[in-house]
Amino acid sequence: MELIKSFFDASAISVLFVCVALGFAIGRIKVGGIPIGGIPGTLFAAIIVGQIGVDVDANIKTLAFALFIYSLGYVSGPSFVASLGRSTLNLVHLSIVASLLIFATIWSFAQIFGLDKGTAAGLLAGGITESAAVGTASEALANLGLPAADVQAMQANIGVAYAITYLFGFTLVVFFVSVIAPKMMGVDLKSEAAEYASALGSTDDDLGPMQEAALRGVVARAYQVTRPEIEDIDVETFEGKFKGFVTIQRIVRRGRQLEPSKDQRLALGDRIALLGRLDELLEAGEFVGVETTDLRGLDLISETRTVVLTNQDFIGETIMAVRSRIDPDSRRGVHVVKISRSGQTLRPRARMKLEAGDVVSLYGTPDALDGVVPLVGYAVDQGIAVDYVYLGLGMIAGILIGMITVPIAGAPVALHTGGGCLISGLLFGWLRSRHPRFGGLPPATALHLRDFGLAIFIACVGLGTGPQAWALLKAQGALLPVLSVCSVLIPIIASMYYARYVLKLNPAVICGALAGCFTCTAGLNATVQAAENETPVLGYTVPYAIANVILTLLGPVIVLTV
Repeated sequence: MELIKSFFDASAISVLFVCVALGFAIGRIKVGGIPIGGIPGTLFAAIIVGQIGVDVDANIKTLAFALFIYSLGYVSGPSFVASLGRSTLNLVHLSIVASLLIFATIWSFAQIFGLDKGTAAGLLAGGITESAAVGTASEALANLGLPAADVQAMQANIGVAYAITYLFGFTLVVFFVSVIAPKMMGVDLKSEAAEYASALGSTDDDLGPMQEAALRGVVARAYQVTRPEIEDIDVETFEGKFKGFVTIQRIVRRGRQLEPSKDQRLALGDRIALLGRLDELLEAGEFVGVETTDLRGLDLISETRTVVLTNQDFIGETIMAVRSRIDPDSRRGVHVVKISRSGQTLRPRARMKLEAGDVVSLYGTPDALDGVVPLVGYAVDQGIAVDYVYLGLGMIAGILIGMITVPIAGAPVALHTGGGCLISGLLFGWLRSRHPRFGGLPPATALHLRDFGLAIFIACVGLGTGPQAWALLKAQGALLPVLSVCSVLIPIIASMYYARYVLKLNPAVICGALAGCFTCTAGLNATVQAAENETPVLGYTVPYAIANVILTLLGPVIVLTV
């Protein structure tokens, strides 16, 4: 033990990587089929390692938290701002109500059971699985002007309470949204999800979780015109028969390539290249004649472009409505193959409503995509370069915002580094989505900064907890798991019935929305598996974006009001 301590004393930062490595290894352990998770695992590891007494520079802790909270805001910024629209009003309403219920429940428990500020904040962060609240609450405690020993003890209580309550709260949310909620609402989740998907324009070939089509949905094939009944039909009439889902991209007649304009007529013997959805294309092929392997003059180049939706005219409209509003000549040969919303993948359905910030994958010919992409939004830059000037300015802006103090009830109140960097991250992330020519921070890089920053910060929290961990465990160890369960059950049940009977949301959407309100992605995954389609994702994205911000800011509120 002395050898280990001497190693850590010689290199204080090494202990952080030891805690992260051990923590993520612990995080792979499954309880009831659900992994504990790397962040709680890191906290467990850090509390244990911290018993030998290791000092970590406070600036490392501050830097890690600033990077985490800024990246959290940057990633959430576009979806957070986009969620504040009319088309998502009910989900915004539910998110706010759920957050208020969470706060009221935990504040009431703190009053009833005499919890100190640190323990109450740890219950919020752990029971509701909002890890960011650990940092914002810790900062708020440090700036209350209390004796240093009291602050240190309460900050330690945040970490211990978080560690004890996280697993209980996390497991309960996952189990509730996927199993308990449908039973309490008296519905079959699978049937409700299938019915809702059908209403959105589902097909009979819906895929299950973790499945994808082995055959490409949009394909190109070559055919020769052999049926006399279609001779002299023009291109516009032909494509109209298949509602524009199949288009003629090339025409070759007696070795000469013709322009497939809408008034161009087909003739027997023509070889044509068709592009479209597989089911309609096969039907069109039978209508034309026979498939051919003679591809001379029918060479066709296609590509997929990822586009962020920013066109205000399309936001809140269904895919079917958007398609009808784009000139047919402009969208010839362009198909929507995938939609990503807040990192979750959705299958395009005719009556699915689009939201600002949706990432739409468009497949088609380069010329056609050149015309359609500007109408939808902007193409995502697939580069891997980071604009460090923009990142640095964002961090500086967050620190400056956090230094602003406002007198409330005679006491100076500030957002500090956590709140300031969260707001600047939201702002800079949103600005980047509106003006993609600057401020590059690839999504994978932003997620890495978020997760790594949080892991290092949590390791610092655990190491600083030290002997105080046992004091809190002896005083309230048995009470905290019970409170964490109650802190989830009371607001989540009330939110469920509110969504069901007041907002009148679909049960499948409600289950996804509850997972978002409690920032539990694992709960969403469990719900999608139980529903056997992705419709719960439609309820998840908006509450998740809003709850991430509100619950993070509730950390200091709990500290100030308990």
